[in-house]
Amino acid sequence: MHGTPTSVRPHGRFSQSQVGAELDPAWRPWVRLLDLALAAADDSVWMDAAPEPSPVRASGAPLIHDTVLRVDARRVRKLVRELLREVSSSRAERGILDVPTEGPVGRDVRTRPRLDALGVLRGAIMQDADALERLAARAGVAADPLSTVAQLAAIPVLRACATRLHDRISAAWDHGYCPVCGAWPTLVEIRGLERSRRLRCGRCSSDWPIHVLRCPFCNERNHDKLHALLPEGSEQTRRVDVCDTCKGYVKGISTLQPAGLRALALTDLSTIELDLVAQERGYERPADVGFRVSLTVVRATAARNAPAAS
Repeated sequence: MHGTPTSVRPHGRFSQSQVGAELDPAWRPWVRLLDLALAAADDSVWMDAAPEPSPVRASGAPLIHDTVLRVDARRVRKLVRELLREVSSSRAERGILDVPTEGPVGRDVRTRPRLDALGVLRGAIMQDADALERLAARAGVAADPLSTVAQLAAIPVLRACATRLHDRISAAWDHGYCPVCGAWPTLVEIRGLERSRRLRCGRCSSDWPIHVLRCPFCNERNHDKLHALLPEGSEQTRRVDVCDTCKGYVKGISTLQPAGLRALALTDLSTIELDLVAQERGYERPADVGFRVSLTVVRATAARNAPAAS
């Protein structure tokens, strides 16, 4: 029956002791970064950056593809700096004094080459790891922390795009990647008594439907190739849907209503044991990008934005 977990054959159960509900303390520095980004996202000025969808888009293209994002460069730069300082502070707390990449994370911004904040934002939204690495090298910033910071710094703009463009998502959307930003889903929410299945984007918070008999990554629909890994005692609340064709997997979480972006991120982190179980059985998250969007990021005119806080 459509939407019910029994439509996919169980592919094995595993002990509930393998699945922890508490967030690993090691993730707390990252959660502080997330909270900084979400606090910044609460400013309504980011809504001005949300574009109008291009009237002519490639088939299957997300809504922000081939658009122009007009953002307040000062706010973006301020957020990137705050996030980098928090990374530096967290590393100091843990006694990490060396950074084995292009340069120190926490060097004073007055002595560091100017970081191209709009380039960082564009690279993050486009999921362009090579571009972010080049920007990090040019500015003398460690590449790995900058990549993490970049994805978080993109949250305010991406969430604004999802909010503004929500009603523009086609009811016929039939792709596994996000209809707004092109990212692969973070997980699938199995909602309510009807157990409808909604894929969730962990970058912009968008959601879209998916049939129980379908892999979001390779579009496999053969029930013999699709299975579920079920934790003993929590079969109705947690699961991992796996595909034997592409060897991909997506976590499924039962919920009564859509989770907010913070709750979605924390749910993903607190169920990392589900990822480990899937990976131990040979399944992986896709290494490639769902849809690599192309877009332009430009400075907004002063008239459209209030001054950034100091």
